[in-house]
Amino acid sequence: MSSDNEQLGEADLSRLGPEDLANLVKNASNSQLREVMGDPGVRAKVLDEIFGRMGARYQGGESTSGAIHWKILDKPGGGHDLYQTALSGGQCTVSQETTQEPRVTISLTGPEFLKLVSGNGSPTMMFFSGKLKLAGDIGFAAGLINLFDIPRA
Repeated sequence: MSSDNEQLGEADLSRLGPEDLANLVKNASNSQLREVMGDPGVRAKVLDEIFGRMGARYQGGESTSGAIHWKILDKPGGGHDLYQTALSGGQCTVSQETTQEPRVTISLTGPEFLKLVSGNGSPTMMFFSGKLKLAGDIGFAAGLINLFDIPRA
C-alpha cells in the first residue's frame, strides 16, 4: 500500500473535515482510490465516517421523506456494503440495517462513491456513463444532491 493510503488508514478520520476529504479525493488517482477502498479496514473506516456525518449535512425539509439504500460495490472478499439513509421530518438517520423499503437504491463502486460524496463527480454524468445505477424513484434521486451540503474541493 502506498504511503498516502497508509496515512489515511492510520488517520483519525473524525478529525478530517469534509473539505479535506474532498481535496484528498480530487488529488487521488483512480488507482489510489481503488487501493484505499480495496483495503477492508480502511474502507470500513471511510464509509462509517462518511455515513456518520450525513445526518449533520442534511438540509432537507419536513416534507421530504423516503429511504435511500446505498450499495457500495466491489467489497473486498465479494459482495457490497449496504447503508440506509432515512429522510423524514427534516431529519436524516443512517443505518447499516435496511429497515425500510427504499424509495431509491443507489449502486456504485467505492471510488465512485468517494467522488460523489466529495463533490468530485457529477451524479448526472455518473448515471449516464453507467458508473452510478439507480433503482426506484429516479426523480427523487435526481433531487438528492440539493438535500445535502456536499463539500467542494
